[in-house]
Amino acid sequence: MQLNEQGVLNLEADVGRYIDFDIPQTYEEPIRIWHLMTHTPGFEDKGLGMAVRNPSDMPPLRQYLIEEMPTRVRPPGEHAAYSNYATALAGFIIEQVSGQSWSDYVDEQILLPLGMTSTNTHTEMSAELLERHAIGYRYRSGRFVRNDPEYMKDAPAGIMSTTADDMTRFMLAHLNGGEYDGITLLTEISAQEMQTPLFDPHESLSPLLHGFYRSDRNGQIVFGHGGDISQFHSNLSLLPECGLGIFVSFNSDPAGAARSKLIAAFIDHFFPSDFLRAAPEAVSVDLADYQGEYIPLRSNWSSIERLGILINNLSVSSQEDELLLKTSRGTSRWTATSADHFVDRYRDRYLVFERDASGAVTHLVIGSPLGSSKRVHGLDAPGNIKNLLVVMTGIAAFGIFGYAYRAIARAPKAGRLPLADVIVGWLFAILLVGLYFHLGKMMTGDMDVFVLGMPKAAHINLILMNVNVLVGIAVIGLSVRQWVNGSGGIAARSRYSILAFAALISIWMAWYFNMMGYLLS
Repeated sequence: MQLNEQGVLNLEADVGRYIDFDIPQTYEEPIRIWHLMTHTPGFEDKGLGMAVRNPSDMPPLRQYLIEEMPTRVRPPGEHAAYSNYATALAGFIIEQVSGQSWSDYVDEQILLPLGMTSTNTHTEMSAELLERHAIGYRYRSGRFVRNDPEYMKDAPAGIMSTTADDMTRFMLAHLNGGEYDGITLLTEISAQEMQTPLFDPHESLSPLLHGFYRSDRNGQIVFGHGGDISQFHSNLSLLPECGLGIFVSFNSDPAGAARSKLIAAFIDHFFPSDFLRAAPEAVSVDLADYQGEYIPLRSNWSSIERLGILINNLSVSSQEDELLLKTSRGTSRWTATSADHFVDRYRDRYLVFERDASGAVTHLVIGSPLGSSKRVHGLDAPGNIKNLLVVMTGIAAFGIFGYAYRAIARAPKAGRLPLADVIVGWLFAILLVGLYFHLGKMMTGDMDVFVLGMPKAAHINLILMNVNVLVGIAVIGLSVRQWVNGSGGIAARSRYSILAFAALISIWMAWYFNMMGYLLS
């Protein structure tokens, strides 16, 4: 906003004007600066291997932006999905335009003028700040466990650490029209512009501002931003009509839940509502129109991380006159206020459904544009994929026990399949059940470890899955040959064909979740 105010950067400009590398022109509409500020550039999300333990292993910002560029999956300006990559790209543009590193620019133009001497913008902290820095804790097996620091490759996204005392100065500058203690960071016009909506697709939902986002409550205008990295969870909220700012930070994962509740509880206590929200009038809508499965737009489609949709998804069903929205965190109930618009039965949260030109529901948006999910059907629906997984592993499990039984109680020689065929089928079934069981156990365990890269056990698992794809292809080929040559009895061939069907599913799974690409990468 400072550089825009100076006229050296234009929020409507194509980001390509300010960078010295190419972003694929996947869509006709270019990515503009304001798309980065509202998380609407249309990138998928990436998290695997995005952190290092040693700051000396951090790649230069330009190198990171080129080598770790996520795939563009939607036109810019269409939907919001929080993007650390977009934030890092905005930081690089500041470097290109100002001629300074992002850290030096922020230090000189914001922190030093405000006297924020306990705020760090650099990957490697000074010894003095490092000595004072809080320790992050995980909660494991009933106790808190210290966690070593992690350094995110997408810095400047998520790189800053600060104190509550320093943040008072930052908040007061925003509450005072860009000025603090006689120091002007922004003109009052620019400061007010930062607080105005920049992406506001639905009137009933909170808009995204110029870097901030709104979260109004009890008739109070509230805007700010949260922060999450490793075991640190922070939140900044400003109530401009009251001249009030609130900053809170926690250093453990369980406290992250408290972070999300504290601001709301503070506002409810000091700015209570005189009356409960009026119950919505009964509105007749076709609830079946909205039922189905949805995937958050902050997901990945082009790498092995696509597996995340099996955990991070939403399903919508109905009960009587309400919609039931189910996620991994629980189920919420929603009442229609008008066509495509719903309100949470128990909370002041709003839900909007979007339709395409033909009138089909394509997306749902909860609370703010950042809560967007797209509707999926058929084999893109996580529920159907899980059903296929059950069928595939179930067939393989029966195959394991079936061939084990036949090894003891041999069938008549005329009805037997060739021993080599049986061994290949048995090997495929054992590997399939074992590998998918192990993968599922990892995905429901501590996912934080993946931010440092693929764990060795997962790496070996995925390599073996690719090997088993080859074994599965052999199973399919042997099944075809058995029918052509008339090998064994019809019952034995039929059972082998069912196993070949499981192999076919496993090949599709490996392709759909980009596992084959993992082996080649």
